[in-house]
Amino acid sequence: MAERSIAALKYPASFFHGPARFFMRTTSTATAWLVSITLMAGVAATSWYLGDQAAVTVAKIAIVPLYLLATKGLRAYFQNSSLEDADPKAVARFQFSDAALLAAFVVIVAAHANSAASRMVMDFVWIAALTGGTLTAAAWLRQKRQNNAK
Repeated sequence: MAERSIAALKYPASFFHGPARFFMRTTSTATAWLVSITLMAGVAATSWYLGDQAAVTVAKIAIVPLYLLATKGLRAYFQNSSLEDADPKAVARFQFSDAALLAAFVVIVAAHANSAASRMVMDFVWIAALTGGTLTAAAWLRQKRQNNAK
């Protein structure tokens, strides 16, 4: 059997990345910086709205490049791993890993001084499960539709 990578699968790019999709393909440096700065400004506005102190705001803004780099690295890892004929388990692992990154980012940015740890854990689990499950189901349905079209 020929080995295939996730990049060789016939899924649209939207199934294999989260909000950092601009960094998953070749983009100009100016566009990459614009997206990063815009996301940082959104995080700063959210932090200001939550009434965070300056040090907390800076820490939350510093999370943005880490999140973008993590999503890019996750995509590169799964593109380089060999899979046999559109392995649904590998697709699910990718989708849930990407969802966990997104959930961690959202929980960190939305946290404020009075956030309870148990609430943050529940938010993380809820966001990761809902997002990962939805993206995995969408990828599975698309693969099924493509197989029926053949």
